[in-house]
Amino acid sequence: MSSIEFDIPEEHRIPFLKYYKQKIAPKCALFEAKREGVNQRLRENAKFTTPIYYLCITVILGAFAGLLGVQFMLVPMDYFVPLMIGVFLPVPVIALVVIASGKESDELYNAAFEKLYPISLKYFGDDFALTRAPKVDFSLFLELGLLPKTDKQYAQNCLKGTYNKVPFQFYEVDAYNTKANNNGSVERETIFNGVLLVCNIPKRFNGTTLLVTDKGSLKNLIEGFKTKLSRVKLEDVRFERCFEVYSSDQVEARYLLNPLMMENLLVLSRELNAEVEACFYQKQLLIKIPTKHHFFINQLDLDRPIDFKLNIEWMFTELGYTFSIIDTLRLDKHSGL
Repeated sequence: MSSIEFDIPEEHRIPFLKYYKQKIAPKCALFEAKREGVNQRLRENAKFTTPIYYLCITVILGAFAGLLGVQFMLVPMDYFVPLMIGVFLPVPVIALVVIASGKESDELYNAAFEKLYPISLKYFGDDFALTRAPKVDFSLFLELGLLPKTDKQYAQNCLKGTYNKVPFQFYEVDAYNTKANNNGSVERETIFNGVLLVCNIPKRFNGTTLLVTDKGSLKNLIEGFKTKLSRVKLEDVRFERCFEVYSSDQVEARYLLNPLMMENLLVLSRELNAEVEACFYQKQLLIKIPTKHHFFINQLDLDRPIDFKLNIEWMFTELGYTFSIIDTLRLDKHSGL
């Protein structure tokens, strides 16, 4: 691990490597020793589980061939029930073998991620923390129109921290509707996958200013009826083509959306290649970004040493997603706010 190199931004390579050797590498060594023990036990268990697995597969294939024989009247019908049992009975046995053989390694890798990821995050600051499946009240996002009204909304992850003196909360969110089918099953229709980013701003806004994606004249008219805010007309033609702006304070909206802020929002939409929407509300800037990317996934692999390299590189990439938004909008300068 002493010769490890990370594919991360250049300015972080030397300081993070020092941090890694001091804080992360010793913990990795402990988990690596456990991994070697788990692998040894897996090899020993495979001497028993592998024959069982292949025996079950053989039984299933033989029973299935027998059922084909029954279908074409080559095998007496009396064998139908035993053959059906032969097809389905080994399935739970195979499942138990697979689950049992992978349980210890799964527990190890989950434990390694839950221990090492928080330590890695602390490199960026003591207030950085990741919470799995947090309980989030989405009523504000729904009220402001940043989330569509659906049967269910839930957050898979929440990352909190402070970057360039801007405190933020990063939520990975799914919103969907459910529909009961005639057979009793429930079908799920995903309406939104993506990110809700909340940036805390020192200044308190007098009103509420909402930016939504321009959806065309008719849809924009419908959106206008749905909100209690008034439409704000701006002089920048490019911005007007991309966004519809609504606000409870026309003067403040024009102050917030000065030429520099409008240009930064256009750049952000281009860089993310997404229909970015946002709202200035009280002391927060709330941003909605649709994306199908799944964040904070455990990248550990049983066949590779536990050095946490891939997880760390993905951590920098995914945090860079948030950092670039704060940088692009120049929130650390409170530009126009």
